[in-house]
Amino acid sequence: MRSVVIELQQDAMDKSVRTSDLLRKAYVVARKLKLSEFLEWIENELNGYKGEVPEYRMAKGQIRGWNPYNGWIPLMFEDPAEGEALSERACGQSIAELEHLIENGSSKSTLHMPYPQKIQRQLSQGFGFETEVSLFVGQSALIRVIDSVRNVVLNWALKLEEDGILGEGLSFSEKEKSSATSIPQSINNFYGSVHAPQIQQGNQTAIQVSSTINADSQAITEFINELKNNIEQLGLPLDSKAELSSEIATVEAQLQSPKPKTVIVKESLKTIRTVLESASGSAAGQMLIELGKMVMG
Repeated sequence: MRSVVIELQQDAMDKSVRTSDLLRKAYVVARKLKLSEFLEWIENELNGYKGEVPEYRMAKGQIRGWNPYNGWIPLMFEDPAEGEALSERACGQSIAELEHLIENGSSKSTLHMPYPQKIQRQLSQGFGFETEVSLFVGQSALIRVIDSVRNVVLNWALKLEEDGILGEGLSFSEKEKSSATSIPQSINNFYGSVHAPQIQQGNQTAIQVSSTINADSQAITEFINELKNNIEQLGLPLDSKAELSSEIATVEAQLQSPKPKTVIVKESLKTIRTVLESASGSAAGQMLIELGKMVMG
């Protein structure tokens, strides 16, 4: 009968085996051997972290704020130390969630981790107006987390073999169980120190910008409804009016979609702005002012 520890080593080296599945097998081994530290680590990886995280889960990136006219722009700090401290955050999501983000994004996908509202208000002062502020990180940050977890499991399984703990199938002898509990198996020896998040909060979520609308959809809906109610007062030529109506329909369709496309909405709003700029009268001016308040430019 094959050794589950050897299987664990093989699975850790096999990229076709999902890391979340690898962790479940490791959980079985740790529980049968009564290794409480490893059980806690595996449970955190499977369910997500609530507090301190391992060093490999600290993600560095660029702090950016949303500008209604220029999109996401970087925030510059007078004190470099402050910027450095805020540009590193804990990624506490479960391994399965991180795998989902990677599998459903492209290699060029950008991820962002929104700051808590209190921190966002403080950072917004650097832009001169209140806006959404997030830490932008590359997809490689999530890949690094997943690879680090695989390496921890691999090194742990190799150490078990070195200590003569192999198991038969999913079973371990009493001698192996006794050896496992008597031989130091400190999890820190496998992944290093832990870190308390620089920013204490519950939200450590990474969100794919490419698949979400970074705007208040309710505000956009209200603007579109107001625009439709005033379209006759804009004094537009027939072709411009038809173009405006088409873009309005496009935005409405995206807002009703379960997965609205950011790029499509942004481009439609840009076209609406261009049409409004070509119009005359107070109605067009008021619509431009309202559009300027949108979080998409």
